[in-house]
Amino acid sequence: MKPTLPEGLPAKVLECIQLYRTPQIRALKKNIASYCGLSTSDYDRQIRGAVSELRDRGEPIISESGKAGYYYSRADVDIVRAELLSRIAKMSKTVRALERKEVGQMELAL
Repeated sequence: MKPTLPEGLPAKVLECIQLYRTPQIRALKKNIASYCGLSTSDYDRQIRGAVSELRDRGEPIISESGKAGYYYSRADVDIVRAELLSRIAKMSKTVRALERKEVGQMELAL
């Protein structure tokens, strides 16, 4: 379930991230939170939710595993695509393992 986002937060997050256009200089979550006027208590989840919503709309917000921050780049969309495909592959593997386990348990129950 996606978190409920404050009114206008995705637009404000987008405005901030669009200021960062290269992987060398990224918008860190604490900077985005400050720009958007978010409290420090739960800004991480709110920013991730806003970024997810923006990506669902097709905004090229780039982030990479192991590297902090976001930047805006249509040229680097393949990075996000690769990250998402990797997550899909890992989730699919987990689903298959759960399904095999479920089938095995049903056979034992008979």
